Amino acid sequence: MPTTTHATWDQIQRQTVVNLRRAHHHLWENIIVYLSLFIVEFICAQLGHSQLLRADAFNNFSGVFSTGLLMTGLYIAAKTKDDDLWGAPISEEDQIHPGPRIQQSRFRFETIYTLIAGLVMAVIAADIIYKAVLVLIQQPTYRLQQGVASLGALISSLLLTWLWLANRHWAKVLTNTSLAAAARDSLTDALTSAVTVLTILSIAWWRATWLDGLASLILGTYILYTGIKIFRTSSLNLVDYFDPRLEDQYRKQVAAFPGIRAVVFLKAYYDGNLIMVSVTVAVDPQMTAMTIYNLTRRIDTLMKQRFNVTATALMVIPSNQIHPD
Repeated sequence: MPTTTHATWDQIQRQTVVNLRRAHHHLWENIIVYLSLFIVEFICAQLGHSQLLRADAFNNFSGVFSTGLLMTGLYIAAKTKDDDLWGAPISEEDQIHPGPRIQQSRFRFETIYTLIAGLVMAVIAADIIYKAVLVLIQQPTYRLQQGVASLGALISSLLLTWLWLANRHWAKVLTNTSLAAAARDSLTDALTSAVTVLTILSIAWWRATWLDGLASLILGTYILYTGIKIFRTSSLNLVDYFDPRLEDQYRKQVAAFPGIRAVVFLKAYYDGNLIMVSVTVAVDPQMTAMTIYNLTRRIDTLMKQRFNVTATALMVIPSNQIHPD
């Protein structure tokens, strides 16, 4: 399978590693906010007797785990000079001059740790669902302290809204999909906390404590769904699955270039958050080396600009070597 040139890969690696390290730095904000909110909401949930606020607190706690795991993956992915790969030995040549093979393996650790984060979310969700079911079955009698409970949820909603804006800003600046995913998660969590405020006030108004358990059950189910979705996406990335509809768009874009007579082969895959494309095209047998070189650069540039493809590895064959089926 064709690969990128050494010079091109060095450029990709340097820029990617810089962005990974900056993204790692900004994810500390997520850790601090999520951990602080877990403590505040958990205390308010205990004082206010709210199972729903407790569920929202553990939803934020899952954010601490998932962000921490993602940061670990980013840390490993950003390493460029090391004498091992997660304890496994690597050749002396790769230690001195890291090439695509080792570095791309490191990039995949980001996906592995994201997958683990999805599992952690599922475990936390299972505990929330279990506690919510107990509340619905036992129907304990207690007076919900709506002032304390709603204050905790309101603080959570406001801080997570700020976190969403910060994550979205740096995701655009660094063109980093991890921060973009963190931005989506923090927005969802902010909306969840806002709904929690309204639900707590509704429960206090109607004096129906069973609504607390029901809302907690719904929130736990949502967290479980999110965790399974993250696990599924990461698993598919690790087994080199790629959306065939997106691959078809890539194929059509490459085939539309002047000078390309046919796209013989195209495969897209993920290395961590990087989208890599390998493509084989057929061209005029009389095409010069300089023309092929310029064509390769133009295709690589357009794929980056239009589809955010990190690198397009192009192999060229003469069109008279294509054998009809």
